[in-house]
Amino acid sequence: MRRDPLTVLARLREVEVMQARRALAGEAAARDAAITREAEAMQALRDEAGQDGQAYAAWLPRGLALRDAAADAAEQAEQRARAAAAALGEARAAERTVERLAALRASEARRAARRAEQRVLDEAGARRAASPAAFGGGGQG
Repeated sequence: MRRDPLTVLARLREVEVMQARRALAGEAAARDAAITREAEAMQALRDEAGQDGQAYAAWLPRGLALRDAAADAAEQAEQRARAAAAALGEARAAERTVERLAALRASEARRAARRAEQRVLDEAGARRAASPAAFGGGGQG
């Protein structure tokens, strides 16, 4: 049995949307984790500030570097999450396009079926009108 290309395309688009949703969920989780690491680095800076001044002075460059790296990682994770959201939007748009095309095709098929049905009725009416029985009972009179 031959597969309908539009049905295959619709299934492909559905799979792409599922994959895009998974990718977005993964990127959102990574973004949330990166934001948490950034907050932890900021909290470490605050916590260490209350400690011995000598130890804090020695630790501060490392703490700032950790905070900056965490902030950079959070920004990159946010950008990846935005890109994943955009990819999901594109996948959904492609899926809706195929859905609209399928609906259009179904509508055209219904119209064609109605036209064919009407043609059959018109032909039957024309044959009936042309038959002798339609003009008063077949020649009796």
